[in-house]
Amino acid sequence: MATKSDHNAAPMASGVVLQFERALYHLAIAGDGEAVSVEQVDDVARTKDGKVRAQEQDKKSVSPRSNATLGDRHIGLWRTLQIWVEGIRTGGQPSLSYLLVTNAQPKGKIVDAIRKPAGVPDRSAEIVTALRAAGKVRKVGGTEGKAPSKIQETIDDVLSESDAMLTDLAGRIELVEKFDATAMRPDVAARLGIHPDADRDFIIDATLGWIVTRLREAWDSRAAGVITKNECLRYVRTKEAQAARRQWMPRPGREIHVGGDEIANARGRTFVDQLKRIELDDEEVFEAIEHWVQFNTEKSRLVKTGDIDDEIWVDRGDRLRQRWQAIERHARRTRQDLPPVERGYHVYSETTLNHQEPIDGHPCAEPYVTTGHFHRLADDKQIRWHPEYGDV
Repeated sequence: MATKSDHNAAPMASGVVLQFERALYHLAIAGDGEAVSVEQVDDVARTKDGKVRAQEQDKKSVSPRSNATLGDRHIGLWRTLQIWVEGIRTGGQPSLSYLLVTNAQPKGKIVDAIRKPAGVPDRSAEIVTALRAAGKVRKVGGTEGKAPSKIQETIDDVLSESDAMLTDLAGRIELVEKFDATAMRPDVAARLGIHPDADRDFIIDATLGWIVTRLREAWDSRAAGVITKNECLRYVRTKEAQAARRQWMPRPGREIHVGGDEIANARGRTFVDQLKRIELDDEEVFEAIEHWVQFNTEKSRLVKTGDIDDEIWVDRGDRLRQRWQAIERHARRTRQDLPPVERGYHVYSETTLNHQEPIDGHPCAEPYVTTGHFHRLADDKQIRWHPEYGDV
């Protein structure tokens, strides 16, 4: 198998993002037993049993003149061809297919010939003819005997191969232009077998992140950046199960925005008055209000969608109230020496800290779902923090 050598540049900027997106695509279309590598054989490659089935060069353009990318004498085009030619020279056996991928829509006689569908009569010969013609063009201002430019050296190296070799290579080249990772997502989801009702974007975003992490860890340890199709499928199934749980479980707190008006309006609530009676500081009060808002938001959403019935929340509230009741009763017997404010703060801390109340038997690790529920109970005067805050 040919490997990258002097063209093994470290992934940079937006170009590497395209490589990760393309790696995900190749993992999606890969067959059983296939693997996808990044920055090993090529920018991205798909292999099976040590043989390269497809390899590609990715060209991300951020220039307003993006159609100049891969033009007839563009270094990106000729360097790509040189890399593929070198691979055949050193490896002997060409890949089954060579993909030239770009987000742009390039112009030029060479790409015009390449973009013709495979199987069109004389397509390969037309590509080689366009390559030979472009190779004869010299930059204006060149002088006789002057050393050739870098691009011309690259062109000359590619065109030193025989027509037979270049024709065979041309027949294996495919142009993928105007590549759009977002538009690709439905196809990727379908090929990975993601259920239509699942949160597709959550699963694909997570899988992309996993690919980045796996490759970075491999590169950091100087190992090959290779991921198998089966590894990818196992990860996707795990995230699919997680996505299913997310649909009926409360969202992470960071996803629930709490606005300034909601904070201001809550400051006059009963639960806030209770917290002030046990002398919580401003930061603790702010966090409590935030958790109260987040809890009410999620409880309302989950009841409305029918994912968690109101009866389940009532049962959960009863369990939380029983927890508070037991701790409050214990403090009343064992903490009689404490002033009411300190005893109340003790009950509050013991009740709320380091406790994660399940939902209908399922663990829920989001802190706001438990503390916010306690604040809801306090707001409804079903529990109290200060021992002298009225009857409950």
